[in-house]
Amino acid sequence: MNIFQQFYKSLYSPSTISKFRFQKIGKSILYVFFLMLIATIPAAVVLGVSLTSVYNSAERHLTETFPDFEIQNGVLTAETDEPIIIEEDGELIIFDPTGELNPNDLAEARTAIGLFEREAAIVTDGIPQSAAYNEININITSNELADLLESIGGVLPLIIGFIIVLMYIFSTGMKFIGIFSLSFIALLMKNSMAPQLKYRHCWVLAAYTVTLPTILFALLEAMQIFIPFSFTLYWITAIAMMYFVLKEIPAANRRTDGEDLRTP
Repeated sequence: MNIFQQFYKSLYSPSTISKFRFQKIGKSILYVFFLMLIATIPAAVVLGVSLTSVYNSAERHLTETFPDFEIQNGVLTAETDEPIIIEEDGELIIFDPTGELNPNDLAEARTAIGLFEREAAIVTDGIPQSAAYNEININITSNELADLLESIGGVLPLIIGFIIVLMYIFSTGMKFIGIFSLSFIALLMKNSMAPQLKYRHCWVLAAYTVTLPTILFALLEAMQIFIPFSFTLYWITAIAMMYFVLKEIPAANRRTDGEDLRTP
C-alpha cells in the first residue's frame, strides 16, 4: 500500500490503521511529513490570498486614498482631522494620525491593516500583529513608503513562500509532539485491549491515527469555521480513533518471547 492509499484509508478505517502496526518507524515518520504537507496546503492558500490582498489594498489606498503623511520620531502625522476607515471585500483599513483609534479596533477583523498615531498593525486570517514606530526606529514619508511597497511587491511571492515553509516546519514539529503524547496514551489503553503491543507499535499507530483530526481541523480552520474548544475536540477525536484502532487488533498468538505473530 503506497502512501496515498495509507492516507486515504487512515481517514476512515481503524481496521486498516491497525494493520500498520508492523510498519517500520522510518516509513511512519515519512508519512507524518506527508500528512503535514497535505494539512498545510489549505492554510497556505488562505495565508497567500490574505497577504496578497492586504498588500494590494495597502498599495492602492496609499497612493489613491490617504493624504500625504510622514512618520518621524515615532509619531504619524498627516493633514486630516479624523480617522479614515475603509471596509471592502471583507477587509478593514484604518488610517488614523489623530490618536482616536488603536490596534484594538482591528480585533474583530479577519484581514486588516492599520496605521495609527504611534504604531502600525496588520491582521492576517484573524491573527493580529502590531509594532510601535519607535520600536522599529522608522522615519519615513508616504512617498518613500510607496516606493518601499513597490519593492516588496517584487519579492512578495518569496516572502509568502518563506512564511509557508516556516509554518510547515513548526506545525510538523508540533505534530510529532502530539504523536508522542498520543502514543503514550495508547500505551496505557493497550493494557486492557491489546497487551501484546510494544511502544514502537503504539507510536506507529498514533502516526496514522491523527490523520482524521489533523485534516478535519485543518479544513475547518481554512474555511474560517470557529469551533469552541477545538483543542479539546481534537484530542477527543484522536483518542476515540485510537480506541477503535486498538479494538481492531486481534488477540495475539505468542512465542515464548511474547512477540505478536499475527500478519498485518
